[in-house]
Amino acid sequence: MKWHSEFSGPNTSPGFLLWQVTQSWQRKIGKALAEHDLTHVQFVLLTSCKYMIAHGETVTQKKLAGFSQTNIMMVSEVVRTLEKKGFIQRSKNPQDKREVLLSLTETGEERVTSALPIVERIDQSFFEAAMIKENFLSGLQELLKNE
Repeated sequence: MKWHSEFSGPNTSPGFLLWQVTQSWQRKIGKALAEHDLTHVQFVLLTSCKYMIAHGETVTQKKLAGFSQTNIMMVSEVVRTLEKKGFIQRSKNPQDKREVLLSLTETGEERVTSALPIVERIDQSFFEAAMIKENFLSGLQELLKNE
């Protein structure tokens, strides 16, 4: 069987390498967040919600999905789980009854406050080698612009 690819193998395929790096990074984050009763997705949405509120945003599920670049249906499902855990509170928008507003409970805020530094330390450690390359962050940002 012959190998037919533009790349000589997996170690030269940017997509496959990104997949592997993402899986490795998510395993580390997942392990650390398990101690805080959070999955990686739950952490991202909870932390994004807190960030948006802290910056004067009225947070809806749709805005949260846009901010975190995630699927609205997944956000809805994860928000329900976060609500059951007592981390997020959902309420109807008094100006538009179709809209669901999100806010963090005191427990949710405490969870972000305790988990965020841990995730940031993992990020700094995990990406340290790539950060030496001065264009790593700008390259990632450029990729997101093309979405």
